[in-house]
Amino acid sequence: MLRNSLTSIKNEEALSLLIDLGQPKSIKKGTIIAMEGESSEGFWWVLAGSVRIHLITPEGRSLELGRFNNGEVVAAALAFAEAPFPHHIEAQADSELLWFSRKPAWERITNTPELASFFLQILAAKCRLLLHRLNSQSTTTLKERLLKYLQNDAKYQRGYYGKLNQSKKDLANELGTTPETLSRALRTLCEEGIIEINNRSFRLLNDDKNKSY
Repeated sequence: MLRNSLTSIKNEEALSLLIDLGQPKSIKKGTIIAMEGESSEGFWWVLAGSVRIHLITPEGRSLELGRFNNGEVVAAALAFAEAPFPHHIEAQADSELLWFSRKPAWERITNTPELASFFLQILAAKCRLLLHRLNSQSTTTLKERLLKYLQNDAKYQRGYYGKLNQSKKDLANELGTTPETLSRALRTLCEEGIIEINNRSFRLLNDDKNKSY
């Protein structure tokens, strides 16, 4: 019975067990909330908005490692390990966050089995996601990653249609490239008859070609 209660705890239930320790933070889009090398004194819980983590490669390129949206926890593993931030954390949109100081949050979590189980599960999931992202960027081409993104975003309406809801810079960061290189990849997909773009809307054209990527 105890094991079932530990594995079934939901995000909102976990937050309800911690929320009295949280400090509300209103963060504007583009604000850097943590810099690489800074000491991690706690973690954030995204109530609304979006936060991304990224690092700067030796070539000066921004490489996005992950995004955290409504209800997700940011940088908990680093806080618990008392490790410095190995990357930058930035608000991807105007966001409402809760800041949790490490020591009181850790005491609450270690004394609440449901919370301990919840954090173990989300940290394991983040490790899997990060490995998948890194493997994807090292083993697939940009064109393949871009087409996969468009396929996931498209909705069937007598054909597959979608809309690019983020800026070219933000999409380039998510796919691990530059806006200029992204533009060339989009143009190539159009020239190959795989997609059609009109302003920020797109349509997937050829099922056979789409399946080949």
